[in-house]
Amino acid sequence: MKTAARPVSRRAGGSPPAGASASLRLAFLPLVVVGLVVSLGGCSGEAESPEARVRALIERAEQAAEHKEGRVLRGLVADAYLDAEGRDKRAVEGVLRLILLRHEAIHLLTRISEIALPAPGRARAVVYVAMAGRPIAGPAQLAALRASLWRFELDLIEEDGDWRVASAAWRRAEPADFIYQP
Repeated sequence: MKTAARPVSRRAGGSPPAGASASLRLAFLPLVVVGLVVSLGGCSGEAESPEARVRALIERAEQAAEHKEGRVLRGLVADAYLDAEGRDKRAVEGVLRLILLRHEAIHLLTRISEIALPAPGRARAVVYVAMAGRPIAGPAQLAALRASLWRFELDLIEEDGDWRVASAAWRRAEPADFIYQP
């Protein structure tokens, strides 16, 4: 089941400071992945549909990342996490710790492009995330704030009633990706 894109938040994202090394910029990505993972893994309301629970948890993960709640973020990564680049849960947790220590402020603007539920206990989500050091009121501010723009493809599993990120892939996004398209 696929759903139409819908904006999730009006908050902005944190990016590495100007002059940061390429490896630091790439290291910032797992923060968002883990943030999204965390938000995807904590609420299990029986009355809510799986899609609604995924949406609610993405927002919760966004808030955890912005509040630099590393423990919450790390807790939403599946123990069996493994992505196409060979990163496991321990590697993602290490990068997350580094990023939380290096950035004074993290602000995110997210847009869920799609959620699919291919099988019971499994979900896929495509989420666009803008990251900056200051709050972003909306997509029109992305260029002015020099926000880092990313597209995340998340594979989620449900463990003990909670969603967790089992794998993630990311690449650069374009400002147009943040415009709501019904």
